[in-house]
Amino acid sequence: MTASPPQMSRIALAGWSLHRRFRRSVSPLTLLDFPQIAREEFGIAQIELNSPFFSYEASHDPAASPVAAGWLDGLRSAAEQAQVRIVGVAVDHHGDLASADEQTRRTAVAQHAKWIQVCEHLGSSYFRANSGAKGVGPVTDEHEAACATSFAELAERAAQYNVSVLMENHWGLSADPERMVRVLRSVDNDYCGALADFRNWPETVDPHQALSMIAPFARVVHAKFLTFNEHGNDPDFDTPRALDILQRVGFAGPYAIEFEGQLDDHEGVVRSERLLRRLLKD
Repeated sequence: MTASPPQMSRIALAGWSLHRRFRRSVSPLTLLDFPQIAREEFGIAQIELNSPFFSYEASHDPAASPVAAGWLDGLRSAAEQAQVRIVGVAVDHHGDLASADEQTRRTAVAQHAKWIQVCEHLGSSYFRANSGAKGVGPVTDEHEAACATSFAELAERAAQYNVSVLMENHWGLSADPERMVRVLRSVDNDYCGALADFRNWPETVDPHQALSMIAPFARVVHAKFLTFNEHGNDPDFDTPRALDILQRVGFAGPYAIEFEGQLDDHEGVVRSERLLRRLLKD
């Protein structure tokens, strides 16, 4: 007898929380098993996937070949059987969307655009694309203009499938909240927004002030936790303040847990979820 799904929550589980399981050399976790793990081990009914953990065919030719389409069908079926919703996909390693070289930028747009149909296939509402300009030295206005053009092009394509492209504060150009906001304002498309991470800011940037800048654009949040004290709180980040910032701009979720600490990942996710549920009264 299939258990009834838990009441819809604002909390989701980002696959990166279990990256050690996905990457272990013996019996690695697969995305086909991830929905059941989220549901049965953690009681979470929404998940975010990561492109590096897709099958080779699906990550290199997503939704374009029969092999990839069949694998995606299997993944969607696994989620449906576990009564879990795949909310989105975090895409990595698909080129520099802020490249000052036009051909490099166009190639990156084409590589990222493949994930639009993947999201539609899986019933997901968004994919996360990195801003680009990581490791290029000082980020310039030229990079910013290229980034805005790339996200505008992706949003225009994604709109045709009712999918959004989200920029996360994830280094490169997006390590600067002011540049990130300027890009999102420039794109000005309902199918482009932010995936706001609690952390991922340089040490010189106040994470709460930066969060307040990008919060109005947030469609999804990575609730990133590293450590917990004896009271179950994060001693290095003011989580209540962050939630207040987001709630003041009307953000309602999802909050995708992204545990990146040294604890066992089961314990880390459980403590992260417990803290979020307590503060959100979820």
